[in-house]
Amino acid sequence: MPDRVHEVGAYVYELAEALRSALDAAAKDVDALTGSGWTGDAATEFATGWTDVRDGGVQIMSALTGMAEKLGVTADTYRQRDDSNAAALHTSSLDLP
Repeated sequence: MPDRVHEVGAYVYELAEALRSALDAAAKDVDALTGSGWTGDAATEFATGWTDVRDGGVQIMSALTGMAEKLGVTADTYRQRDDSNAAALHTSSLDLP
């Protein structure tokens, strides 16, 4: 059972990282759009909406990360497990490039 709990924690952590990556990519696009001199009511409404979306995403990431930590997965433990799995793949008897 503990391994399964750790697997769920790793999955939740991966979700948080995927969300972080998506929000970062969206933020770059939004910065390019809003930094291009777009002004007016529509620009203001968009900026307000984007702020709400970004803040909501940050709250979700925080909740997911907290859940993963409660399941025993932190960034360090996730990296250690990932490195361990990668090392195991390199010791395979298959002759892969």
